[in-house]
Amino acid sequence: MKFSCNQDTFSKYLNIVSRVVATKPGLPILSNVYFESKDGKLILKTTDLELSITTWIGADIKEDGAVTVPAKQLAEFVNSIPEERVDVDVVKESFNISTKNNSASFNTIPSEDFPVIPSVEKEEPLVEIKKEDLVTAVDRVAFASATDDIKPVLTGVKIEIEDGVAYFVSTDGLRLSRQSVKISKGVSKKSFLVPVRALLELSYIISALDTDEEVVRIYTIDEKNQVLFRFADVDLISRIIDGEFPEYRQIIPTGYKTRCFLKKSDFLNSIKIINIIARSVLGNKMILDISSEENRILLSAVQSDLGKNQSNFPCKVEGESIKIAFSAKLLNDVLMHIDSEDIIFECSEATRPGVFKIDGDDSFIHLVMPMML
Repeated sequence: MKFSCNQDTFSKYLNIVSRVVATKPGLPILSNVYFESKDGKLILKTTDLELSITTWIGADIKEDGAVTVPAKQLAEFVNSIPEERVDVDVVKESFNISTKNNSASFNTIPSEDFPVIPSVEKEEPLVEIKKEDLVTAVDRVAFASATDDIKPVLTGVKIEIEDGVAYFVSTDGLRLSRQSVKISKGVSKKSFLVPVRALLELSYIISALDTDEEVVRIYTIDEKNQVLFRFADVDLISRIIDGEFPEYRQIIPTGYKTRCFLKKSDFLNSIKIINIIARSVLGNKMILDISSEENRILLSAVQSDLGKNQSNFPCKVEGESIKIAFSAKLLNDVLMHIDSEDIIFECSEATRPGVFKIDGDDSFIHLVMPMML
């Protein structure tokens, strides 16, 4: 195997594929990146058996072949050298890489031992989604998923395709986030559950590639229970999580008794102040006292051994006044993931979920369970 390529291209794609190599693998080859040169293209693959990435880059191929090389160390070396021509020559069990003033040799593992990574060739995609819509959906939804494996279905994001709309939904049992995305091409109805990590990696890939490609194509590989996301010249393959996602639609409130039109920065500033006390309270509890007469929200926290504090900010309040308690962290989380200053907050009773929306954008909804007053 022998090829040459540009350092900047090589570095960019090595950094992408290296993100999914296993850090403490049971199989040493899972720490490696798979190289294959054929048909004038250089193919790179990595996997940790949960996520896999396949990409292909232009290169001057002098001899075809296949081999695997330690991914992290190779990426670090290529990142450190100047932007110039990189020459690679594989001789026996050594991956020899050189530039004008730098060189290195890495030990290899035979490519035959590398796991088979599925692909799609001529199949029609399940759905196509604009890249900016997908990045927005991931940012607004992924944070609300569970971070432990007690209930594996809660560690994923459910993607529901229905009547020209793709819904991205996540919940950890205390909150629920849903973002809807209009699609121009795709099946009429389908749903599957994707690990959050897969969508975060996909979002990273989209941001890392400077390309004119506008859409992400999604395929399901049903016989392997996997999903493939294709963006430009990168395929990200993930397992689909087995299990039943909670029936969430029935808990989304259809009305409200209190509605607040507020500024995100005002809310965040008050939460920051209240959290000085609230972070020492069990459950990070703070109380919202919403006044329709005064058109304001008063936040407060009390910790018997420490003290108490409060902060209020103006907003437009429609409907009834109400007092309701929430975790300061959960409210801060959702506000940090809303990319708009104009927020709507709705609630009905002190024991029912609070609802966050974006004023002028009905594609997003976020529910937060209250705490006992």
